[in-house]
Amino acid sequence: MGNRDNFLSRPRFLAVTEFGPFSTIYYEGSKYAITKAILPPGSEQELRTTSVKCCERCGYLHPVNEVGGPDLCVRCGAELPRPRSNLLRMHNVSTVRRERINSDEEERQRLGYQVLTGISFPPHGAQPAFQSAQAFRESRPLAELTFSQAASIWRMNLGWAQRKNRADEGFLLDPERGAWLKRPSDPDELDEQTPASRRAVQVIPYVEDRKNALLLRPEPPLTEMQFASLLAALKSAIQVSYQLEESELAAEILPDGKTQRELLFYEAAEGGAGVLRQLVSDPGALPRVARVALEICHFGPDGSDQGRAAHATESCEAACYDCLMNYNNQRLHRLLDRKAIRDYLLELAASQVATSPVGTSRAEHLRRLLNQCESDLEREFLQFLDEHRLALPSRAQVFIEEAATRVDFLYDSERAVVYVDGPHHLYPERHARDQQQERLLRLKGYSVLRLAAHQGWEDQVRARPDIFGGHHE
Repeated sequence: MGNRDNFLSRPRFLAVTEFGPFSTIYYEGSKYAITKAILPPGSEQELRTTSVKCCERCGYLHPVNEVGGPDLCVRCGAELPRPRSNLLRMHNVSTVRRERINSDEEERQRLGYQVLTGISFPPHGAQPAFQSAQAFRESRPLAELTFSQAASIWRMNLGWAQRKNRADEGFLLDPERGAWLKRPSDPDELDEQTPASRRAVQVIPYVEDRKNALLLRPEPPLTEMQFASLLAALKSAIQVSYQLEESELAAEILPDGKTQRELLFYEAAEGGAGVLRQLVSDPGALPRVARVALEICHFGPDGSDQGRAAHATESCEAACYDCLMNYNNQRLHRLLDRKAIRDYLLELAASQVATSPVGTSRAEHLRRLLNQCESDLEREFLQFLDEHRLALPSRAQVFIEEAATRVDFLYDSERAVVYVDGPHHLYPERHARDQQQERLLRLKGYSVLRLAAHQGWEDQVRARPDIFGGHHE
């Protein structure tokens, strides 16, 4: 910039648009246009691009290699579209100073780019690693939640938001010089400082980062207005509930602006604040957040309309800057309506959240545990946990070598074991052996809970919310 080099840094997910091709940067009173991408050495001979398939139903990303990649989404089972094979990882860019910007270019800057977001979970063996939960109200499903630590999130700049041909994705790049090239449909002045190129490659700039991410899929599906309003309400409520700064949490709708299926929240700050996991692992977290969202939307705990914020002088009919509106969601302001989500938030506020400790749905995990059980009594205990929406064990019938014992159920992250004992454990010899095994387990750092057949299960699990979670009526 000017006669000296200056370096500006932005978070990756902002840089893909703010430093996008032909974007304008205002710096120290001057205007600069993004004209070049700084490419890795050797790119002038062969441009290194990436191929992925992005599920059009849920937004899940699937890398494509030489053999072509999967045909069905590993997350939702939908048929995958053709791959995008010209993705270029965006690193650094350079600019030239501009004296003026014409009206066409100003309009493009205002409308911005079409950005597609995709997500994939880190692998755990042959399957992706995630933790899931379901929110219910009187046995009616309200939402499915999926949390993944260090999920891979991609943001792809597909081109100008208002381009005529939506299938024409990406930008023209001269790989020899890294210069962005003008298309016939671009304004005349966009490329005024870029000479003609001997070859051009069409690429889609993208950035990738790993974030703690939470996906929330409402049931039944919501309208476009409800999706936009719920996104704004829950984002604000999570920030208030966990005392997060605006920059620490990001949220958007997946898979894209046209097909709206679920909400994506991710911890934008470096390292993450560690709060999104609680919405899956803590049965009371989502209802608490929903109650805060109701308050933010000017509703009382019973859903009564308060009309406006306590300090406001004017009534809020649909949305205001005290509830759903903010600077970052200006493009959604026309869709925001707090009243459209009141009933759904009331349902969430009174919901029960049932978690699954492994990367599968709760129903599928329960089925696997039931198959592993060796007695009807163990199966009855699992059904008891499920009926009361309590945390299910991670595994069943696990042999712990250090204590020379096979436990009925194991909670991995809590390091807790559960025995469900039949009458034969009352015999003195068996009772003494049980006590010896318990001592060894505790010496190895395990919590041990021994339950007798049908005797006070509810009282005993209520006393251990650290293992089973709490009851939320």
